[in-house]
Amino acid sequence: MHFLPPFHCHVEIMTFFAWIGRRSIASFLYVIDLTYFMLRTFFIWRPHRHVFNRAVYSVFLDQLILTGINATAIISFLAMFVGIAIASQLVFIMASITGANDLIKILSRLILSEMGPLITGFVMIGRSCSAIVVDLGNSKIRGEIASLEYLGIDIEDYFVLPRILSMVISQVILALCFSAVMLFFGMVFSSLIYDLSAQKSIEELLSLVNMNNLFRFMLKNCLFGLTVGTIACFHGLAVKNSPTQVSEQMQKAIVRSIVFLLLLDGYFIIFTL
Repeated sequence: MHFLPPFHCHVEIMTFFAWIGRRSIASFLYVIDLTYFMLRTFFIWRPHRHVFNRAVYSVFLDQLILTGINATAIISFLAMFVGIAIASQLVFIMASITGANDLIKILSRLILSEMGPLITGFVMIGRSCSAIVVDLGNSKIRGEIASLEYLGIDIEDYFVLPRILSMVISQVILALCFSAVMLFFGMVFSSLIYDLSAQKSIEELLSLVNMNNLFRFMLKNCLFGLTVGTIACFHGLAVKNSPTQVSEQMQKAIVRSIVFLLLLDGYFIIFTL
């Protein structure tokens, strides 16, 4: 059996810790750059900067249609599938091991607080985040962004802010739609299969929705949309001159959006325990 000398073991350990240190520093600097990018986009905004002129308003409406309205069908289908395939099974399992009151509380936390925002966020990442990176990256390669900057058009106003705002609005509305459809089909399917009253269960579930839970739900989805939209625009504008960088930045945006969403969701879980 071959053993490494102690010196080589020491070198490998130091190399490993050096790699961890470099990755930690790079991640920290990335968070700083991303935060600065987001703050610069919002805090330098003023009403007289023509954010609501016809051109920017048209971009905002186009992005809202692409990220929100066009995603309603797939969100509704996923919600119906999750409600029938997953939520109904959870109803049956939890109904056999706990009481009705505990069942409603668990469903309220699981469906409204966790599954709805997370699944909607993943759909927005796969569908809208990648599209924004490709759109901005190709625009930068073709020189469109540089030409607009030369004409004095602010990039944050025209490109970044409408996409981030549309992502936030779409995330909130689609998460509400997803939760409602998933809850409806899950309860209806459960009432057809098991000895449960769908109307009574839905009424009891809605009775648990108070202003505190609604505020937490809205805040969570707003942060999800803000994070995904900011990361998408950041990586889209990070494309230089090579078309291969578009796919590279898109992969980075998708992976990092998923990581940030899971971190935010973990924070909300700890915060609401």
